[in-house]
Amino acid sequence: MSSADHLFFLLSTVFSHLHLPRSGLALLLAAALSACGDANILPPATVPSHVDTLALWAVTGTDIIHPSAFDLLNDQVVRTDRSANFDFVFDVLGDTMPVLIPRGGVGLTSDGGLQRVGVQWDTLVVAPPDGYESRQAVRLALNTVVVARSRTQTCNFGLSAGLYAKLQPLDIDLPNRRMVIRILVDQNCGYRGLQTGIPGS
Repeated sequence: MSSADHLFFLLSTVFSHLHLPRSGLALLLAAALSACGDANILPPATVPSHVDTLALWAVTGTDIIHPSAFDLLNDQVVRTDRSANFDFVFDVLGDTMPVLIPRGGVGLTSDGGLQRVGVQWDTLVVAPPDGYESRQAVRLALNTVVVARSRTQTCNFGLSAGLYAKLQPLDIDLPNRRMVIRILVDQNCGYRGLQTGIPGS
Protein backbone atom coordinates (compact mmCIF):
# COMPACT_ATOMS: atom_id res chain seq x y z
CA MET A 1 0.00 0.00 0.00
CA SER A 2 1.44 3.40 -0.98
CA SER A 3 1.82 6.25 1.51
CA ALA A 4 -1.02 8.13 -0.18
CA ASP A 5 -3.27 5.10 -0.07
CA HIS A 6 -2.44 4.47 3.57
CA LEU A 7 -3.19 8.10 4.49
CA PHE A 8 -6.54 7.92 2.70
CA PHE A 9 -7.37 4.67 4.48
CA LEU A 10 -6.35 6.14 7.83
CA LEU A 11 -8.49 9.23 7.35
CA SER A 12 -11.41 7.15 6.18
CA THR A 13 -11.12 4.89 9.22
CA VAL A 14 -11.04 7.72 11.73
CA PHE A 15 -13.77 9.83 10.19
CA SER A 16 -16.11 6.96 9.40
CA HIS A 17 -16.28 6.42 13.14
CA LEU A 18 -16.63 10.07 14.05
CA HIS A 19 -18.91 11.21 11.21
CA LEU A 20 -16.92 14.43 10.99
CA PRO A 21 -15.78 16.50 7.96
CA ARG A 22 -12.35 15.62 6.64
CA SER A 23 -10.95 19.12 6.59
CA GLY A 24 -9.17 20.70 9.55
CA LEU A 25 -8.60 24.34 10.42
CA ALA A 26 -5.07 25.18 11.59
CA LEU A 27 -4.89 26.91 14.96
CA LEU A 28 -1.43 28.32 15.55
CA LEU A 29 -1.29 30.44 18.70
CA ALA A 30 2.46 30.94 18.72
CA ALA A 31 2.40 34.14 20.71
CA ALA A 32 0.50 32.59 23.58
CA LEU A 33 2.46 29.35 23.53
CA SER A 34 5.78 31.17 23.54
CA ALA A 35 5.06 32.13 27.14
CA CYS A 36 4.49 28.54 28.29
CA GLY A 37 6.69 27.42 31.11
CA ASP A 38 7.73 30.90 32.21
CA ALA A 39 7.21 30.69 35.97
CA ASN A 40 7.42 34.49 36.22
CA ILE A 41 4.02 34.94 34.57
CA LEU A 42 2.29 31.75 35.75
CA PRO A 43 0.55 31.12 39.06
CA PRO A 44 2.15 28.41 41.22
CA ALA A 45 1.68 24.87 39.92
CA THR A 46 -0.60 22.72 42.07
CA VAL A 47 -1.02 19.37 40.26
CA PRO A 48 1.71 16.76 40.78
CA SER A 49 2.97 14.93 37.69
CA HIS A 50 3.35 11.16 37.71
CA VAL A 51 4.25 8.39 35.29
CA ASP A 52 1.51 6.14 33.88
CA THR A 53 1.86 2.95 31.84
CA LEU A 54 -0.78 2.21 29.21
CA ALA A 55 -1.46 0.35 25.97
CA LEU A 56 -2.51 1.68 22.57
CA TRP A 57 -3.64 -0.32 19.55
CA ALA A 58 -3.05 0.76 15.95
CA VAL A 59 -5.86 2.88 14.56
CA THR A 60 -5.88 0.64 11.47
CA GLY A 61 -6.07 -3.15 11.40
CA THR A 62 -7.37 -3.63 14.95
CA ASP A 63 -10.75 -3.95 16.60
CA ILE A 64 -12.34 -0.55 17.22
CA ILE A 65 -13.08 -1.49 20.83
CA HIS A 66 -9.39 -0.94 21.61
CA PRO A 67 -8.18 2.62 22.26
CA SER A 68 -5.80 4.01 19.64
CA ALA A 69 -5.50 7.64 20.71
CA PHE A 70 -4.53 9.70 23.75
CA ASP A 71 -6.09 12.86 25.15
CA LEU A 72 -3.48 14.93 26.99
CA LEU A 73 -5.99 17.41 28.41
CA ASN A 74 -7.89 14.65 30.21
CA ASP A 75 -4.88 12.33 30.62
CA GLN A 76 -6.65 9.29 29.18
CA VAL A 77 -6.74 6.86 26.26
CA VAL A 78 -9.45 7.43 23.67
CA ARG A 79 -11.43 5.29 21.23
CA THR A 80 -11.54 7.14 17.93
CA ASP A 81 -15.10 5.99 17.22
CA ARG A 82 -16.33 7.78 20.34
CA SER A 83 -14.45 11.07 20.42
CA ALA A 84 -12.31 13.47 18.39
CA ASN A 85 -10.90 14.93 21.60
CA PHE A 86 -7.41 13.49 21.35
CA ASP A 87 -3.93 14.75 20.58
CA PHE A 88 -2.26 11.82 18.82
CA VAL A 89 -2.99 8.32 17.56
CA PHE A 90 -0.86 5.20 17.25
CA ASP A 91 -0.56 3.28 14.00
CA VAL A 92 1.68 0.77 12.22
CA LEU A 93 2.61 1.66 8.64
CA GLY A 94 3.22 -1.18 6.24
CA ASP A 95 3.02 -3.70 9.11
CA THR A 96 6.58 -2.83 10.16
CA MET A 97 6.79 0.86 11.08
CA PRO A 98 5.21 1.98 14.38
CA VAL A 99 4.36 5.68 14.45
CA LEU A 100 2.53 8.31 16.41
CA ILE A 101 0.42 10.68 14.34
CA PRO A 102 -0.56 14.13 15.64
CA ARG A 103 -4.24 15.10 15.37
CA GLY A 104 -3.46 17.30 12.37
CA GLY A 105 -2.23 14.23 10.50
CA VAL A 106 -5.67 12.59 10.62
CA GLY A 107 -7.61 15.61 9.37
CA LEU A 108 -8.37 17.30 12.67
CA THR A 109 -7.28 20.80 13.65
CA SER A 110 -3.48 21.07 13.51
CA ASP A 111 -3.15 22.25 17.08
CA GLY A 112 -0.36 20.84 19.24
CA GLY A 113 2.06 18.24 17.96
CA LEU A 114 4.86 15.76 18.54
CA GLN A 115 8.63 15.96 18.66
CA ARG A 116 11.10 13.11 18.80
CA VAL A 117 14.06 14.05 20.98
CA GLY A 118 17.50 12.50 21.15
CA VAL A 119 17.86 12.36 24.91
CA GLN A 120 17.13 9.77 27.56
CA TRP A 121 13.91 9.73 29.57
CA ASP A 122 15.45 10.89 32.84
CA THR A 123 17.49 13.60 31.13
CA LEU A 124 14.43 15.30 29.65
CA VAL A 125 13.12 17.55 32.43
CA VAL A 126 11.63 20.47 30.44
CA ALA A 127 9.66 20.27 27.17
CA PRO A 128 10.99 22.28 24.22
CA PRO A 129 8.95 25.46 23.57
CA ASP A 130 8.74 24.85 19.81
CA GLY A 131 9.74 22.46 17.02
CA TYR A 132 6.63 20.27 17.21
CA GLU A 133 5.39 18.34 14.18
CA SER A 134 1.68 19.10 13.80
CA ARG A 135 0.87 16.87 10.80
CA GLN A 136 3.57 14.34 9.99
CA ALA A 137 3.90 10.94 11.68
CA VAL A 138 6.76 10.44 14.14
CA ARG A 139 8.56 7.11 13.86
CA LEU A 140 8.96 5.04 16.99
CA ALA A 141 11.34 2.42 18.29
CA LEU A 142 11.82 0.87 21.69
CA ASN A 143 13.02 3.51 24.15
CA THR A 144 12.45 6.40 21.73
CA VAL A 145 11.54 9.50 23.73
CA VAL A 146 8.82 11.74 22.28
CA VAL A 147 7.52 15.04 23.61
CA ALA A 148 3.88 15.87 22.99
CA ARG A 149 2.07 19.20 23.15
CA SER A 150 -1.71 19.16 23.49
CA ARG A 151 -4.26 21.20 21.61
CA THR A 152 -4.67 24.71 23.00
CA GLN A 153 -6.92 25.40 25.95
CA THR A 154 -7.76 28.50 27.97
CA CYS A 155 -6.19 28.21 31.41
CA ASN A 156 -8.22 29.22 34.44
CA PHE A 157 -6.01 32.31 34.78
CA GLY A 158 -6.67 33.49 31.21
CA LEU A 159 -3.60 32.29 29.27
CA SER A 160 -4.18 30.21 26.14
CA ALA A 161 -1.72 27.33 26.18
CA GLY A 162 -1.28 23.59 25.82
CA LEU A 163 -0.19 20.82 28.14
CA TYR A 164 3.11 19.02 27.68
CA ALA A 165 4.08 15.39 28.10
CA LYS A 166 6.88 12.95 27.45
CA LEU A 167 6.34 9.35 26.43
CA GLN A 168 8.40 6.29 25.61
CA PRO A 169 7.53 2.89 24.10
CA LEU A 170 8.27 0.03 26.46
CA ASP A 171 6.94 -2.75 24.22
CA ILE A 172 5.96 -2.78 20.55
CA ASP A 173 4.01 -5.86 19.44
CA LEU A 174 3.92 -5.56 15.65
CA PRO A 175 1.96 -8.78 14.91
CA ASN A 176 -0.85 -7.62 17.21
CA ARG A 177 -0.39 -3.92 16.33
CA ARG A 178 -0.18 -2.98 19.99
CA MET A 179 2.20 -0.77 21.95
CA VAL A 180 2.81 -0.22 25.66
CA ILE A 181 4.18 3.18 26.66
CA ARG A 182 5.05 5.09 29.76
CA ILE A 183 3.88 8.69 29.79
CA LEU A 184 4.17 11.71 32.06
CA VAL A 185 1.74 14.60 31.50
CA ASP A 186 2.21 17.96 33.20
CA GLN A 187 -1.39 18.91 33.97
CA ASN A 188 -0.42 22.42 35.09
CA CYS A 189 -1.54 24.67 32.25
CA GLY A 190 1.33 26.63 30.74
CA TYR A 191 4.07 24.66 32.47
CA ARG A 192 6.57 22.53 30.53
CA GLY A 193 8.05 20.54 33.38
CA LEU A 194 8.58 16.84 32.67
CA GLN A 195 9.55 15.50 36.09
CA THR A 196 7.46 13.78 38.72
CA GLY A 197 6.01 15.96 41.47
CA ILE A 198 4.76 19.54 41.35
CA PRO A 199 6.73 21.75 38.91
CA GLY A 200 8.82 24.34 40.72
CA SER A 201 8.36 22.75 44.14
